[in-house]
Amino acid sequence: MSSRAPEESRDTPRATGDGSSAPAAFWRRLTSAGPSTVALLSLGTVAALLMIAAELTPLFEVQVVTASCEDLAQPDLADLCVTRGGEQHAYGLLLLALVTLLMSLGAGLGRSRPAAAALVAVGVVVLGITLALDLPDSRSTGEIGRDFAEARAVIRPGLWLELAGGVLAVAAGALGLRRRG
Repeated sequence: MSSRAPEESRDTPRATGDGSSAPAAFWRRLTSAGPSTVALLSLGTVAALLMIAAELTPLFEVQVVTASCEDLAQPDLADLCVTRGGEQHAYGLLLLALVTLLMSLGAGLGRSRPAAAALVAVGVVVLGITLALDLPDSRSTGEIGRDFAEARAVIRPGLWLELAGGVLAVAAGALGLRRRG
């Protein structure tokens, strides 16, 4: 036997303790937030979006002066001409973007210091991936460079998106850690 009133259905939104639904309580909390909360949420959301964009755009490519790399390279090497973020890190930044978004909500609306610290940690991980792994790879012509002396590696927008996403996640977390109460 259920403790619900007979007229209450399973589709009725759960109350948050003050007689409102969870989405209404969320919206009320968001609209009453101060400027630091809005800034933190904005930085965290933009950081997450940049991480997602970095996974979907090219990080770097190998260019050959005489023709397009895809035309000159052997068929098995043609895929190495352009490297997208998702190919480079197995779409791991998508998971980090989700964590960034959730921790931004926790640090912003919930004023959680552990969530703010997690934002800093995620940002540092993204910066580590960018600077320690992707940047060195972006300067290498790899196997194509061995076949073509005039091949050169070129950094593409995805690397800058990834770098900016990491910096903004650190900034959002730092803002959350600096806030009082």
